[in-house]
Amino acid sequence: MKATLRIALALTLLMTMCSHIQAAQKIDLQFRPTPADKQTLRVTSTLDMSIKMGPQQQDVTNTETITLAFEPAETATDGTVLVQVRFVAIRQKGGMKGAGPGVEYDSTKPQDPGDPVAGHYSAFIGAGFPIKVSPRGEIVEMGTDELFLAVAGNIMEREDQMMRERLKERADQAVERANQRFGSREGRKQALKKQVEKFPLLNAKAIQGLLNSVIVRFPTDPVQTGGSWEAPITPVLCTPFEMTAAHALKAMTPDASTIEVKGRRTMQDPPIVSQMGPVPTSMKLAGTYTATAKVDPRTGLLLSKQAQMKFTGETQSPTPQAKPETMQTTMEGTTTVEAVE
Repeated sequence: MKATLRIALALTLLMTMCSHIQAAQKIDLQFRPTPADKQTLRVTSTLDMSIKMGPQQQDVTNTETITLAFEPAETATDGTVLVQVRFVAIRQKGGMKGAGPGVEYDSTKPQDPGDPVAGHYSAFIGAGFPIKVSPRGEIVEMGTDELFLAVAGNIMEREDQMMRERLKERADQAVERANQRFGSREGRKQALKKQVEKFPLLNAKAIQGLLNSVIVRFPTDPVQTGGSWEAPITPVLCTPFEMTAAHALKAMTPDASTIEVKGRRTMQDPPIVSQMGPVPTSMKLAGTYTATAKVDPRTGLLLSKQAQMKFTGETQSPTPQAKPETMQTTMEGTTTVEAVE
């Protein structure tokens, strides 16, 4: 009887110890950086896309590298963190395979002042805007209006400088005429802002997709190794779109928590509507997204990320005829995020 009692007590003690060990291994992953936790991240995205309509096929390739600086400013009482985001560098290279040079821009190299694409990209360099991020990694507010107004101001200053270099002593009158075409200098800036907002490669939707690729979504409750949760992700392809993905905590150390992300999309999901040109297009895509992300368990900031995605489907574009054109589409892409010292 005493032996049985001792065994029962030992088992109870063992179970209690195990529960304490398991509880100690849980972590409450949150986005909670302080003003001291500044970081700069380089996001490199590649995309290979094939578009086939009847016997004709077009192959498009694109590589984009955007470097962003993040400066946490303050934390509200509800845990929401205000972060200032700034564009540090942009590289873009892409076009149709076999069709000669396409779009190419590198903010670290001298640019042709007459190149409108280069001029548009360069106006983003150094421009910043605020975002607010919840403790669970959700972007609850994004100040792109402030960003686009600053970019419009940069474009306007570049236009003025070009007039001064070209017209010399008549430049002031030319600048004033340019302002008066829009009613005032502020009216001119607001008109340029509307143009900036429509730039498909860096509009509000594209920027939100870029930010979602560097801010990880966390669970609502503490998790331990092997724990999982669902949260939306935004694959960075020709147009950003949201999909639900399974997240799992695969490893945990004092310096880094490793999270694996897996998402799948089917042809039965709602179509993706985008407007890269004058008319909207509708895409039905099916495929997979997988990623491995390492985050700082203290701050919730992303340390590194590797993502792969592959989607196939069809794209429909309106035509003057009643029946829209249907194109078979294949897209494969990668996204790599790394910290910049």
